[in-house]
Amino acid sequence: MSNTANIDEVLKTHWGYDAFRPFQKEIIQSVVGGKDTLALMPTGGGKSICFQVPVLAQEGIGVVISPLIALMKDQVENLNKRGIKAVAIYAGMTYREIDVALDNCVYGDVKFLYVSPERTTTTLFRERFKKMNISLLAIDEAHCISQWGHDFRPAYLNIIELRELHDTQFPFLAVTATANDRVVNDMLDQLEIPKATVFKQSFVRDNLGYLLLKEENKEERLLTILNKSRGSAIVYVGTRKKTVDVSNFLNSKGISSDYYHGGLNQQDRTAKQDKWISNKTRVIVATNAFGMGIDKPDVRVVVHLDVPSSPEAYFQEAGRAGRDGERAYATLLYKDSNRIDLEKLHELEFPDKKIIKQVYNALGNFYQLAIGAGEGESYLFKIGEFGNRFNLKPVTIYNAIKILALDGYVELSDAIYHPTTLKILVSTKDLYEFQVRNKGFDILIRFVLRKYPGIFDSFKKIDLFDIAKEAKLSVAKVNDAFLKLKQLELIDYVESHDSPILTYTRARLNEKSLSISKQSYLDRKKIKKGQLDFMIRYCESEFICRNRLLLLYFDETSFKDCGICDVCIERKKKGLDNYDFEAISQHAKELLSIKPNPIQELVKKMPFPEEKSIKVLQFMLDNRMLKVNKQHQLELKK
Repeated sequence: MSNTANIDEVLKTHWGYDAFRPFQKEIIQSVVGGKDTLALMPTGGGKSICFQVPVLAQEGIGVVISPLIALMKDQVENLNKRGIKAVAIYAGMTYREIDVALDNCVYGDVKFLYVSPERTTTTLFRERFKKMNISLLAIDEAHCISQWGHDFRPAYLNIIELRELHDTQFPFLAVTATANDRVVNDMLDQLEIPKATVFKQSFVRDNLGYLLLKEENKEERLLTILNKSRGSAIVYVGTRKKTVDVSNFLNSKGISSDYYHGGLNQQDRTAKQDKWISNKTRVIVATNAFGMGIDKPDVRVVVHLDVPSSPEAYFQEAGRAGRDGERAYATLLYKDSNRIDLEKLHELEFPDKKIIKQVYNALGNFYQLAIGAGEGESYLFKIGEFGNRFNLKPVTIYNAIKILALDGYVELSDAIYHPTTLKILVSTKDLYEFQVRNKGFDILIRFVLRKYPGIFDSFKKIDLFDIAKEAKLSVAKVNDAFLKLKQLELIDYVESHDSPILTYTRARLNEKSLSISKQSYLDRKKIKKGQLDFMIRYCESEFICRNRLLLLYFDETSFKDCGICDVCIERKKKGLDNYDFEAISQHAKELLSIKPNPIQELVKKMPFPEEKSIKVLQFMLDNRMLKVNKQHQLELKK
């Protein structure tokens, strides 16, 4: 059977699709052919298919490196539902849970191993990785390897070492939704795959109209937008509290709404997602924790009440509208005071280095870690309790930890729900003998064996409420019984939790030895400032097509104005169509390439109506295509 026939068959068998989306087949064929591959595909382009299909079409296991724990868990769950064995390793799992999962990747029938980049640096992982039969190493959210990307993760820089550890050759597949040329080149350099086949799907979304509306009363304008639109909607806001407030406001006005943020437990998250996906809830009001891995095609409008911190984040979040190809809108509501708010947030994002060291020392004291101890250890992180004890604000703590993570001292996971899990440690014979001697545990053990097959081989997610009902006991008593069995070393039992996890990636240092690098602090601050400046420019520009402005950021130039954003609509009202604009701006560039000109002289030299010429030149100034020199003349900006 040819590779092409095989991958078509895999797609049909496991996903039920008759055909691939654009670029998917070409990417998969490249990988199956053993070639290093980089794929840039916008949000909703079907990136996961590109690494799941080639692994299923070949012998061996696929290792997927991802920074998003929630997305890893969702993909593992979806694969398992399809009868494909997959496991994930991330911060917060016990040593034994990780040990068993890795054993099953080496000796069992696991087909996919999802792992956070920080876990790949541990000795435990690397020793087992050497023994795995790897068919593909996929790097999801690959822009995280570049310091120029919007979400740099230093642990990604260690990925190249995995290839050096292994005796056999396997291809890399790096995938991301958002990257400009600078980030693409950096990804290729950092992964040491200069000859990789690069697939870049255009970021153009013909059906998506970008609107920027200046509005002081954002909630009332939101209400107007939702009343005038149809279908499902996402509303993005900047804080958890605001998700609740805005959702309550919409419900009070008769619009079915719910809220979503990273502080919710997994059960609530799933219930809220399911209601929205099944159209029982029309609007979901969320922080940026919402959307990864959710592919709802019929979202008609995405509204941002707060300005995202980077164009990459905005492009991804806005791009969740109109995936069915039908007309949809992404609306960003902006007011003049937002600029000041954004600049303040940027300063807060980079606390003084003394504050960063204070937070680091406080963490060590909080967990009672001695100097030189703690490497590889993970702890539940309750930011409220920590902040109260050391009189530190949550925003200061969070931003200080982000910088400490960039220098490889600690790692803080998202707030995640870790379910109750259990694995039997003894043989069937030993367990039976224990049941005979301890009748009080017999009904619990028999139910677990019947309900959770494979529990001798790997950790299984168990339902305490289900077990308690069967045993006619309280949940507390069932939990106590399992803790007793754990104490007797008959089982390994991990209770559920839904807090973020803080992991020491290096042993605790004393204050004098702690160093914050220029790359993690000053360079990163400069990069983030550039992203912020672009977002302010996007919000305050009144002349350039929104779609054009976004695509220029991603180094796409071969396109025309969209015709459906607020700028294009307003330009049509003023009588400046795309043809006029292109002709006037091109003629101005040609004249100014010869020599600078005062604006009135330039207008006289141009064979167009004066009013139109002035409007276009003003647009070019506002959008930094031109500048005014010391002699008060227009010249091209270099």
